[in-house]
Amino acid sequence: MSFAASPIRWLASFALAVALHAPAAAADWQFEISAATDKVSRGMELSDGRPSATLAASWYPGNGFFAGVSASSVRVFPAAPTGVEFSTDVGYAWRTVDDWSVGLMLSHYQFLGGSEAARYNYDELVLTTGWHDLVFASVAVSPDTAFGWSPRSFAVSYDLVGHVPLVHGWMATAGIGYYDLHSVTGSGYVYGDAGLTYQYRALQFDLLYVLTNGEAKKQFGSSVSDRWVADVIWHF
Repeated sequence: MSFAASPIRWLASFALAVALHAPAAAADWQFEISAATDKVSRGMELSDGRPSATLAASWYPGNGFFAGVSASSVRVFPAAPTGVEFSTDVGYAWRTVDDWSVGLMLSHYQFLGGSEAARYNYDELVLTTGWHDLVFASVAVSPDTAFGWSPRSFAVSYDLVGHVPLVHGWMATAGIGYYDLHSVTGSGYVYGDAGLTYQYRALQFDLLYVLTNGEAKKQFGSSVSDRWVADVIWHF
């Protein structure tokens, strides 16, 4: 639900793919390097409260298709060594009437770092719709999510994200989501965030407050505690 979360990385790719969807457009590569005070996905930290760095590349051929790869430093549980989360994705986005947009993306997440890191690998299919590139709603379905020694099973997340351009490169952003893990851990939880983004040329600065409900904290403890997260991203 934040710049550090997979849904928002996907929404950013989706928005750009829609913007570049033109038959005559040339192939376009986008790259980014980022550093964050913590890596958070759906309210859950993936770097044990430590800074995380990410390298990412995305390809937009101009016909609605897009693909991307990324690598981020992670620590999937406190006793684990620092590892890497690799992600790959491919999708298609198109613009409908009245400034509505729709996209579909398939992603794979691979974790390296310690003998148990592979248990956190998972795949995901995400369907997203956007309105005026200001409000996005998405549903993500994974057939093989696991946490710790829980069985691999279906997990579904629902996200609603909005951002409002302000002045002089500033933008306000907020989102809320629900992670349905009943088939995995027997429960689900609510997460959300709110904050500001500042864009200066190729640099992007984000500051968000990330929070989760009591059910999340009951299941996952300090890994889903409420926190401030900041990052800086260089796009090129």
